[in-house]
Amino acid sequence: MICALIGRGRHASMLEEWEAAAKAGADLVEIRVDCLRREPDMKRLLAKRPTPLVVTIRRSAEGGLWRGDEEKRRRLLREAIAMGVDYIDLEIDVAGSIPRFGKTKRIVSHHEFKKTNDDLHEIAAKCVKLDADIVKMAVAAATIADASRTLEVAAGASVPTLAIAMGEVGLFTRILGAKYGAPFTYAGFNPDRVFAPGMPQYSALKNQYAYERIGKDTEVYAVVGDPIAQSLSPAVHNAAFTELGLDKVYIPLKIAEGKLEESLNALAWLDIQGYSVTIPHKEAAIKLLSRSDKAVEVTGSCNTIEVKGDERIGHNTDYRAAVDSLEDAFGGRASPESPSPLFEKQALILGAGGAARSIAFGLERRGVGVTITNRHEDRATELASAVGGRTIPWTTRASGHPDILINCTPVGMHPNVDDSPLPPAGFKPGMVVFDTVYHPENTMLLKLARGHDCKTITGVDMFVRQAAAQSRIFTGLEPPEDLMREVVKRRLGPLRD
Repeated sequence: MICALIGRGRHASMLEEWEAAAKAGADLVEIRVDCLRREPDMKRLLAKRPTPLVVTIRRSAEGGLWRGDEEKRRRLLREAIAMGVDYIDLEIDVAGSIPRFGKTKRIVSHHEFKKTNDDLHEIAAKCVKLDADIVKMAVAAATIADASRTLEVAAGASVPTLAIAMGEVGLFTRILGAKYGAPFTYAGFNPDRVFAPGMPQYSALKNQYAYERIGKDTEVYAVVGDPIAQSLSPAVHNAAFTELGLDKVYIPLKIAEGKLEESLNALAWLDIQGYSVTIPHKEAAIKLLSRSDKAVEVTGSCNTIEVKGDERIGHNTDYRAAVDSLEDAFGGRASPESPSPLFEKQALILGAGGAARSIAFGLERRGVGVTITNRHEDRATELASAVGGRTIPWTTRASGHPDILINCTPVGMHPNVDDSPLPPAGFKPGMVVFDTVYHPENTMLLKLARGHDCKTITGVDMFVRQAAAQSRIFTGLEPPEDLMREVVKRRLGPLRD
């Protein structure tokens, strides 16, 4: 169950939004009474209840807006209980002074906005002793390990527990709570109002993550990277899982560079079955593998980890997806045994990271002359040496006019949508320009390319192909590739022009 959070400054607005949440399918709503700018009128608020509700009057110390008298706040809480609300939220220092009454269930809560407490289990036990029907702990998390430790409290709890790690790194705790007995999770309803760091929107939890279908047997998959907030992988893979009727969920994990191994170790108890790997971990992931496929060995880059028991098996689906996209742009192959249409073409790759490595090795194996340029020349030199290619200085990247131009840098990625990694002088009619950036799909690089009569390949094509290949690895089934493409297009819609 998803609890939609509502907090408005006027009673009328609060009631209107509550009705809207009910129409959107919310089974439970939390009313943040502390957001009201006038004297709270509990009778007016609770006269008509379109859904079951949680009443909360949060003080500033716990992230709320209540600035009034504390005894008055407690009187309002008692009044809500007397009126028979479904749930009442009582902070750990208040719960002992407000006794149980009627059928109202008690949420005894603890909030910490500066750190993840060292004594989470002791805090949870104290909440239970305060006659809690539900224990809620919301703490700040600086790392994946902090967030993992927080969720682990819920997994072993004797009373239904909401264990929330606040912040972007803790998003997965809000999604996976249902797997470990949480009676519900919180979500924002109005996108313009943020009540806690990292809190997702109701529509995302309901539609993208299919939260209400998550249970104790649900298998978990994840994408690891930094940044991760704009990743389309959760939407695409969760849509595929749902279409295939599989009890699986796919979550985002924000893991900083250099922290991959310790983060995956901290998450080991979650038994995650597979990972998509993105910037900046595609090369670092290799040392964590038990074995890998030929593409990983050839490219030195891993974008997919399949977990089988104690083994981590590495794959590179970028490699095949990129080459297939480029071959299609040149007419494709008549059969797998046919010569590649890329043979003896000249390609310039901008960038020298994981995606660049995958594409460079794929092109070299098809007889393409590969040139690498990168702001950091040592990385370009290293990659060029590995693939038998050459380098040019970044400052001369517009002078070569190759057959194929491939952007493997983040230049042009949202929100910097007006940037291009290649100036107008670098284009020539008939050139194939491939931008691996997919957010937005129609990057400035591609707009300039079309303006110079170039043929273009968007990052969406490569992204969907590699995601479909990952889905085959994760599920053993043929993925709904058309649906996956539709999901990407729909999500990128506002940024395509």
